[in-house]
Amino acid sequence: MPSRRPLPALVGAALALAACAGGPAPRTAPAPASAADTAEARRAAMGFVAAFDSLQWDRFRGYLAGDVTMFFPFAQVPRRADGRAAVEAVFQQFFQGNRAARERAGRPMVQGLVPRDVVFQMLGADASMLSFHLGEQSPARRSIAFRRQGGEWKVAHWHASPAPAAPPAGAPSAASPRP
Repeated sequence: MPSRRPLPALVGAALALAACAGGPAPRTAPAPASAADTAEARRAAMGFVAAFDSLQWDRFRGYLAGDVTMFFPFAQVPRRADGRAAVEAVFQQFFQGNRAARERAGRPMVQGLVPRDVVFQMLGADASMLSFHLGEQSPARRSIAFRRQGGEWKVAHWHASPAPAAPPAGAPSAASPRP
């Protein structure tokens, strides 16, 4: 009859074997964020949104990480934009067009964004997430992931999506259980 090892011994042996074989190291939880980390990250997230709202191009782009990725809400950009140059190429046109239209109309350089349902989360000492809705009737959705690099909080990923299409009449809602 084969000998039976207790489960903890088998797990320990498997981890040791994986370490020797060059396998992935066991995952550890990210370092918790301090109150100062949280305040700094929140300030950066709000500063980023303010720079975007006030169409301050240099300040806005200063928040973008070199390897930033983004899903734009525009049909003209159907795929993820990878890297700062790709993200900036889309936003530069947006900023220039928006600034020019506001200047011609004599309007202030403020879009008037009003984030609603704002949730700010720390994901560790060096990562955070900001999510919110824009608009009243059919709110668009925004999620922005930040990471601290070189002592500065940078946008690592931004997901912007339009409001979902209204379900057809009679369709069950997301809150309704499906059979």
